[in-house]
Amino acid sequence: MKNLIRIIAIITVVSIISGCNKGFDKLNINPNNPTELDASFLFTSAQFGTHGATLETEPTIVQQFVNPFSGITSAFNFNQVNQTYTVQKWNAEYTGTNTGATSSSGPVQLLVQILSQLKGNAARTNLYNEARIWKAYQFMMLVDTYGNVPYSEAGQAYLSNVLTPKYDNQAAIYTDLIKEVTEATAALDPAKDIVKADVFYGGNIAQWKKLGYSLLLRLGMRYSKIDPGKAQTIVQAAVAGGVMTSNADNCYLKYNTTYVNPVSQSITAIANTYYLAAPFVDQLKNSGDPRLKFIAGKYANPLAAPTTVPDTTSANQFGLPIGYSSATLPTAPGFRGANGSGFNYSQVNYSIFGSLTAPQFFITYAQTQFLLAEAAFRGWITGGSTADVYYANGIRGAMDQWTTYNPAAIIPLSTQNAFINHPVNAYNQVNALNLINTQYWIASWGNGAEAFANFRRSGFPALSPNTIPGQSITGGFVRRFVYPTLELSANLTNYQAAVADNGGPDNMDTRIFWDK
Repeated sequence: MKNLIRIIAIITVVSIISGCNKGFDKLNINPNNPTELDASFLFTSAQFGTHGATLETEPTIVQQFVNPFSGITSAFNFNQVNQTYTVQKWNAEYTGTNTGATSSSGPVQLLVQILSQLKGNAARTNLYNEARIWKAYQFMMLVDTYGNVPYSEAGQAYLSNVLTPKYDNQAAIYTDLIKEVTEATAALDPAKDIVKADVFYGGNIAQWKKLGYSLLLRLGMRYSKIDPGKAQTIVQAAVAGGVMTSNADNCYLKYNTTYVNPVSQSITAIANTYYLAAPFVDQLKNSGDPRLKFIAGKYANPLAAPTTVPDTTSANQFGLPIGYSSATLPTAPGFRGANGSGFNYSQVNYSIFGSLTAPQFFITYAQTQFLLAEAAFRGWITGGSTADVYYANGIRGAMDQWTTYNPAAIIPLSTQNAFINHPVNAYNQVNALNLINTQYWIASWGNGAEAFANFRRSGFPALSPNTIPGQSITGGFVRRFVYPTLELSANLTNYQAAVADNGGPDNMDTRIFWDK
């Protein structure tokens, strides 16, 4: 019996050897330690990893939110450079962290890997093109925030051993983003693979096409100040392709009690330091905006706000004035006094907007309608609706969107129409750009990156500069974020070239190319 076993073993070994090592390479691969994950899993991670601006950053710049207490979290109220916050988007997108630690799980890395893995794979063409569209979204945010950024060599450390990527020219990146979104959106095919791992639309190709063309519309409108002719051409292409047509097309992330909204989570621990800004609350109150009760709340004890039922009566809401610190706030006209552990001003409504399960929106039907309203006002699109109709559609869409936060957050159509016809809000040609972009500002509440970008592009709403002492800026508003200090030691040559190509020092006054 032992001899038989030996014979079988010898025959097996000989067979393996004589087979010219056929399949032998597979024996040396640990099946429990894969070197390449399926692209659909990477895509889901890229979607979830997309950076959402915390309220302490861009929303503070555009005066929707404020922290008057000096320290790390109040950097943008004081218009001061603080790497804790200026680095957040860079780290989240490139490395998947906000701490500067080395990682390879950021959306940029994941999407670059997907595109490398699936290029030429006809069986998975939809996933390939959805990844192209979502990669364009990531880089649009990065350019809008920093200017020149690593693009063509980004995410190539593993694929091509590029450890110090060059920074591409920001205008050139935009040109390529337009090409990528245009080609990828047109190439989506409902007869091909359906990407069920897609957390936005479950692989619905019709909705991905609308997302792609709505993103193209947003890209095109960024040129409105620097190159109106180019803006018109891109906008017309987006409209011809077919943009979002209802809130069902909104691109957003859903959260639950296990996987919570990171923006909401960031403001719950020290809630008594965070308040809504006076310009934002005043706009909502003075225009009779029914969304105010979903956004704002007053609390007897600001520190306990996240676990307390708020007073949402509109008349009781007061935003904290801009230009003051916690020390100087008592000198502000109409100072409302202290309140428990904080101040007697409105905070976030933690039961609706600030809920840990609140959604996070990226591109919406309402925003799209407002961009169409401006394009129609400028005469760039004709034959469809008129600017006033797009404007009204945008307001209704933005109001209906609140049921995504809570099914009970319903604003009746009659209330919506009364708001649209209110003299403060009623569309008119003379004040059209202010009206449209002020509503865009409100509709982008919670989407700080877009609120900041559109404010710089359009100049609306007409906010007064924050004149608080000790600022790092010389202009009225922050125009961009500075690069991470780590780049000065890890990628100095490319960093220096980027700063020079951006047109000036690496500071918060230097403007993005479309903001000239």
